[in-house]
Amino acid sequence: MNVNVQDIAVTELVVATCFDPATGDFLFSLDELKNMTISQTQDKQDITGKQGRKLNSLKRNKAITISGVSGLVSGGLMELQTGGKFETKVTTVLWTDYLEIDGDMAETSYIAVGNMVGKEIDELYIKNKNGTLGEKLEQIPAGIPTATQFLYDPSTKILEFAASEYPDGTEFVAYYKRKISASVLENLSDSYSGKAEMYIDAIGEDSCSNVYRIQFYIPRADFNGNFDLALGDNQTDHNWEAESLSGACGKSGRYFTYTVFGANAEDVA
Repeated sequence: MNVNVQDIAVTELVVATCFDPATGDFLFSLDELKNMTISQTQDKQDITGKQGRKLNSLKRNKAITISGVSGLVSGGLMELQTGGKFETKVTTVLWTDYLEIDGDMAETSYIAVGNMVGKEIDELYIKNKNGTLGEKLEQIPAGIPTATQFLYDPSTKILEFAASEYPDGTEFVAYYKRKISASVLENLSDSYSGKAEMYIDAIGEDSCSNVYRIQFYIPRADFNGNFDLALGDNQTDHNWEAESLSGACGKSGRYFTYTVFGANAEDVA
């Protein structure tokens, strides 16, 4: 198939795949790319003659920036942008629990842990009928609780309140730490964004509806540490940006390669 490289519309971004530029190991892939932009800049200095007549121009400092938006939050991309690494380890998370008294007692959903014995529950509030937080109660390590105090036993997850102080069904909101095993990425202040060898695959069509595969190859993409994670009610967006570096090992002077080939192109011996 002869490829009409003059007029091609990119109809779909397929996937962006990144590898370690030093070892060649797979890093991550972005298969929900919403959009991508390749921007090129180039400095031009005019060479002038008598009375400022323009004789020629000196062109230099070409630069390439690749940016895009992923429709999913990518853990691998976050590692590259922050310079951190995901680790599976034991950590603590803050938990919000909603409790209800039954017989002067209530039970947490999980085991609360604290910095010291008798301080496992960070905060405990009476829940008002309108859903707001009311009076705050204080945890005591031992003894008989008063109207504004409570006891907590992590081995049973039971909170004990002052006798007959709160009727059954009284609701409380508790904030406490849980200890869990999780995947954790720490964005450390002295770790910075990294580089990757990057392939971006797309599908395109010419004016005669011939379908082609398109691949952008960036030998060394230096990822920017400035990025946004758009989270909430709307679409999740993970933004990224990288600068193509010249002088990659064995590929000196190449910012990117743009390859267009037939969708069913055969191998060449």
